[in-house]
Amino acid sequence: MHFDALSLSCICAELQFLCPGRIQNLLLTSPHSIGLEVYAQGARHYLLLSLESEKNGILLVSEKLRRGSEEQPPLLQLLRKYVRDALLTAIVHPDPYERILQLHFRHPEHGETILVAEPMGRLSNLILIGNNARILDCLRRVPASEKSQRVLLPGQLYTPPPAQNKIPALDDGSPDYYERLATITQ
Repeated sequence: MHFDALSLSCICAELQFLCPGRIQNLLLTSPHSIGLEVYAQGARHYLLLSLESEKNGILLVSEKLRRGSEEQPPLLQLLRKYVRDALLTAIVHPDPYERILQLHFRHPEHGETILVAEPMGRLSNLILIGNNARILDCLRRVPASEKSQRVLLPGQLYTPPPAQNKIPALDDGSPDYYERLATITQ
């Protein structure tokens, strides 16, 4: 399934009804997917954050999510600590040209955290960030030894993926937007 920034923007708009919502449960539905049970608007809703390389994405599902993996990755344990029983306060798509979605939580005991979903095919990741912009943990850790443009390890400052050198799908207001667009459509 093709999942681009425009799709993510639409999904972000669709999910706004979940805020504010209480996180009642979360589980690992597969080795690369996490499900959240959100109580909002007087009903339970199930949000799936899938990082499977072939079917990555963020979607609401109608049925109750089931545990699909016996693994207990460190990220899941931290999510249970910082996100279960927390209030989902905001769902933000910070850059309309990138595939990044932020879920903001406020826990009565542990304070504010952000779960960053980066559904980018084989580079997909879920990253839990503390209120000091430091990574608490991530589903796929990326050490400095790998040939990567950024390090994703607990304790490191979170930096978003490097911007892609692409023309935005929507007019960005720059005076040469349509000339740049014409060069790629020829």
